[in-house]
Amino acid sequence: MKKIVFLIIIAIISSSLFAQNKETTVEQRYLSTTIEIAIVTELAGADTREQKLIALDTIEQMIKDGKIKQDDIQINNVLTGLAGEGTFIVVREGNRKINNFPEVRTRAAKALGELGGEKSKNTLIDITTKENEPMVLSQAVFSLGIIGLNDNNESLLAIARVLELNSKRYPLPDDNLAVAALLAIEKIAEKNNGFPPEPDPRYLYRAIIEVQQGNYSTNVRKWAESLITKLRHY
Repeated sequence: MKKIVFLIIIAIISSSLFAQNKETTVEQRYLSTTIEIAIVTELAGADTREQKLIALDTIEQMIKDGKIKQDDIQINNVLTGLAGEGTFIVVREGNRKINNFPEVRTRAAKALGELGGEKSKNTLIDITTKENEPMVLSQAVFSLGIIGLNDNNESLLAIARVLELNSKRYPLPDDNLAVAALLAIEKIAEKNNGFPPEPDPRYLYRAIIEVQQGNYSTNVRKWAESLITKLRHY
């Protein structure tokens, strides 16, 4: 019921702001975005998975439409909270965790990559240190690759750590996570024309070699080998 109410509210706001004039003023666009952000904040703070996913649907559309920018602190804070549902932020009912929503965390990590910027990058690095779900980790490292920021090799260090832990995962490492990490490394190298010499990036090569020699599928091992060859050109 709350889901329907919020969708109706959004529709009414959009209609009232834009029905009279197709060419809206700057003030009208600002008001519309401000109201949408307020609604998104409420939805993200709701108890149910469904309402949080509606918040993410709205944020993704706002990013696509250019309504929010990298430095929007409120949206960054909303996405940071959604990315931590069940990890950074734990809600319990008795001894039972009731907000473990991997799909919400994955979608939030994706939106952070699309939003971009320093704050999004820092949140994604935090996710790699606190998250256990391969699906969420895969999206977090891939989003780091999309953003491409890598001061002091901090993004690469986070990705290499994820790769090393994945290679030790019992009983088998996760192929999808390894591929996401390898793609992210390649994207960061392309965007930065290689890596800074300090801190020493050898730890990164060690993590890739572990994939190449590890208990992964043949295609993933070949992908790691190909990436090592590409990285030698920088």
